[in-house]
Amino acid sequence: MQGLIDYHMHSILSDGKNTFEEMVVRGIELGLDEIGFSDHVCLKPVSWAVSPIDIPVMTEQILELRDRYRDKIKVLYGIEMDYLPGREDEIQDLINSLPLDYVIGSVHFIGDWNFDTDQSLYGKWANDELYHMYYELIQLAANSGLFDTIGHLDIIKKFRIYPESDLSELLEETLKIIKENNLVVELNTGGLDRPCAELTPSPYIVKRCYHHHIPMTISSDAHSTKQMTRHYETGLTLMKKVGIEKLATFENRERKMIRIL
Repeated sequence: MQGLIDYHMHSILSDGKNTFEEMVVRGIELGLDEIGFSDHVCLKPVSWAVSPIDIPVMTEQILELRDRYRDKIKVLYGIEMDYLPGREDEIQDLINSLPLDYVIGSVHFIGDWNFDTDQSLYGKWANDELYHMYYELIQLAANSGLFDTIGHLDIIKKFRIYPESDLSELLEETLKIIKENNLVVELNTGGLDRPCAELTPSPYIVKRCYHHHIPMTISSDAHSTKQMTRHYETGLTLMKKVGIEKLATFENRERKMIRIL
């Protein structure tokens, strides 16, 4: 794994199963050059995000590990921040209060419905309508100026929910907005272990990202040490086949590109 990174990981402070240090040690064993933590942070009171009282704990632990392991691996401090329309100022204030290297912007809610964990409302809308609702939120997130990366871009398919018609125009519009806002799209390999059993975003969307010259990175969305770098061979093979030669990395909210070895 030399020359590789994993920027999307969750610890026991959100919905993961391992401590930061256990994941750092595993990253060293895997030969990663950089490891980035991105626990869930959400303004809604949900059980799977870091509680407000634990945010200073998260900061202290990550910065301490960064210093302790600096000669073995680069440790980065990120968060996966839920985008909630109308609460942009609150989100910005929270982000500004933390010494972050990057912010992953994700959409898990349509209104008050957490479609990522709650399947009860699937079928309330036609799938095409649901996709429009979801991608309109992604577009708002991209236009908000809050984020560095868009997380698991097509996660709306998680439970094998697919459009009834061709929504390529909606996707193209979304990718153009992402490009205009100079954002990165992550190739989240964890999608292969979700019900959809597909990379997020899909190989087709990866090709369209390359077409639009949208920089990409790769991540496992690990919730345990066992999931770190999962399915990387599949993801990297796809990237190289499409023509992607570099991965986006971050430090202090500044992006740089590194060559895929």
